[in-house]
Amino acid sequence: MTLRRSAAPLLGVLAAGCLFRLGNAFAAVALPWLVLDLSGSGLWAGAIASASLIALVIGAFFGGALIDRHGARRVAIIAGLASAVCVGAVPAIVQLGPEALPFIAVLVAAGALLDSPGMTAQDNRIPELARLGQIPLARAVSLKSLIGNASFVAGPALAGISIGFGGASVALVIAFTCSMLSALLIAVWLSEARRRTKRNDGGMLSAFGFIFRAPPLAYLTLLVMVVVGFTSTTTSVLLPSLFHQAARAPQEFGLAASSIGAGSLCGALLLTIFPKLAGQFTALLVIVASLAMVPVALLPPLPAILPLAFIYGLLLAPLGVALNTMLFIQAPQHLRGRVQSASAVLTLAAGIPIALLTGLLVETLGSGMALMACMLATALATMCTQLWSRSADAGPR
Repeated sequence: MTLRRSAAPLLGVLAAGCLFRLGNAFAAVALPWLVLDLSGSGLWAGAIASASLIALVIGAFFGGALIDRHGARRVAIIAGLASAVCVGAVPAIVQLGPEALPFIAVLVAAGALLDSPGMTAQDNRIPELARLGQIPLARAVSLKSLIGNASFVAGPALAGISIGFGGASVALVIAFTCSMLSALLIAVWLSEARRRTKRNDGGMLSAFGFIFRAPPLAYLTLLVMVVVGFTSTTTSVLLPSLFHQAARAPQEFGLAASSIGAGSLCGALLLTIFPKLAGQFTALLVIVASLAMVPVALLPPLPAILPLAFIYGLLLAPLGVALNTMLFIQAPQHLRGRVQSASAVLTLAAGIPIALLTGLLVETLGSGMALMACMLATALATMCTQLWSRSADAGPR
């Protein structure tokens, strides 16, 4: 079958997003391992993860307005180049030893500052590109999720292998290359379509208001905040600390993180076949996923960890796909970039105090007990969120 030329821009942009996320996946494995090698401290790993999240929140807050005013193409290119420069500079300063940690924190935060605007810009034009390619929007969103999750499957495993053979610096050089290629693909395949923001549309406040005026969207956003708040540090602090403290090989950590990505990939694929799964059982899937990770805190042999990590990623996957699809359907075009950014701000902001708390728990209780506590807290918070949603639905109309 010959590929329609009209579908090429969508596939090119999706490939750019895949490379951008692949670079982030390499960095997500290499950076905490590098920090633990330099400091031996889970608290440092948590502090750097918090710095990254703060930068992500700031970038997400202003990213939507930047996209709406200056165009998705320009923002995506700049984000790719900035990410490449920041991650590429880390290997150059590692020779300083532990004294390099504050500089690494600054570079990680600077690179994360444009991560959210970059990914939002890559995704922002999907509805128009899908129409151009005569591809249904739900299928295009699922394809984006599949390709993105594929990068998170391959990235951590390949990063762990590269760390084992050449150290964390090799993985960071690969991340640099992926970000550069992503910027190049965006420059080739994403045409400029500048949209000017109205002066009287309320800016980001209108975007936050839009989310919370739509009850289904508000509930999904709140649930994502809960899940991300308690699990975003799983691969950045908890799992690397768990494997590092037990003197396990970095390849094992990479395979465990890849198993989570493989589960997410399969979950996104299943969602294209059973789309009602996300809407009906989202909270239950989150609770089961969290409980499935509790035995990992005991650090059993790798063959026992991999299926549990796979189940964790599998059951969490529908949540993100459901939220993205609802955002694309409900948000008007002139407000879409800021609604996406507002959702990202809320989601990422929930993770900042959790990252600091997680690092503290690792230092005081140990990585195993910290992982167990975070997973149980995720399940409990999800139950509370579900009860709030039902009580709101049963309230006066």
